[in-house]
Amino acid sequence: QAFKRRACCIVRSHAPAQPSYLHVALRQLSPLTRPLPNSCAPRAAMPAAVRNSGGALCESRSMIDAAIIGASGLPPRRGPTQKYELLGNTIVLSQGDSSFEHTGWRTWAGSWLLAKHFECKPVSGRKRVLDLSCGTGLAGIALARAGYEVTLCDMEVNMGTVRSNVARNATGAEEEHDATGLAQAVGYSWGTPLPLELRIAFDIVLCGDLLYHVWSGRLQNEFLTTLQYLNGGAGAGAAGGAEGGRRPDFLFGWQVRSGRQEGQVLESAARRLGLVQEELPIELSGEDSLALLHPQAKYRMVRLRRAPAEVAMCAALPPAGTGEAEEGEQ
Repeated sequence: QAFKRRACCIVRSHAPAQPSYLHVALRQLSPLTRPLPNSCAPRAAMPAAVRNSGGALCESRSMIDAAIIGASGLPPRRGPTQKYELLGNTIVLSQGDSSFEHTGWRTWAGSWLLAKHFECKPVSGRKRVLDLSCGTGLAGIALARAGYEVTLCDMEVNMGTVRSNVARNATGAEEEHDATGLAQAVGYSWGTPLPLELRIAFDIVLCGDLLYHVWSGRLQNEFLTTLQYLNGGAGAGAAGGAEGGRRPDFLFGWQVRSGRQEGQVLESAARRLGLVQEELPIELSGEDSLALLHPQAKYRMVRLRRAPAEVAMCAALPPAGTGEAEEGEQ
């Protein structure tokens, strides 16, 4: 009954004048009408469609949301578009579908802060960037337009919005980019093995407004497991981990909502990854900040990076597979 009520809510929000879509969705998704197990239930007790989805148990509701829309044949509902001036480009984004019970459907201030950081402190070279749980994709798309090599990921239920925004902004991008080449978009759920597209050595991993969601959703284990995968903690040959010896910097930008708990999540991440925290200044200027930032709210930016001693030691080592560093490679 809970599932049917959920289906009614979602399908009617997309096609209120076409109730027949509800019957189509329920008929095609009959294996999921059994009660979903709680977090303590054994994996064997889960419905096959949930067990084989590849997502964590905590993501089963989002998987059902996507399945209902897929069965109904209805496109995701898009919100109004909004423009942002970032890194010398105009970024046009559509909000996602607010009928879904997740936070990825809207643009959060953390993504804007991350993009603004690169605007104030640009990084030399074509860096490889992952926008983790990117929401509508603001930070990742802005960096892709600025020339960074970007991959965006979020829950599969939200990827329709992300891919639509990537294509929308590729139209005005530089000539070497096309609608599919501006940035790569990959569906991913925390805690699961990385797909092949994410098993590469990123230079920077963006985490915009994720900490409160991690704490309030009790997703700390899943989130930290993903960070460990991206940090190469599983090893190049292990299932699920990123390949290559390079370890990324993790850049967090967020609105402080529960400072102590968010700080605990950040401390746990730094401890598990063996990284140090670096508080970054937030430099705001212009009226564009008023679109996403609340004057009375507090915002923070923190980078998790290797200790200076470790960076110096790695810089002194020759490249893998050679006896000594090539001239000028330092």
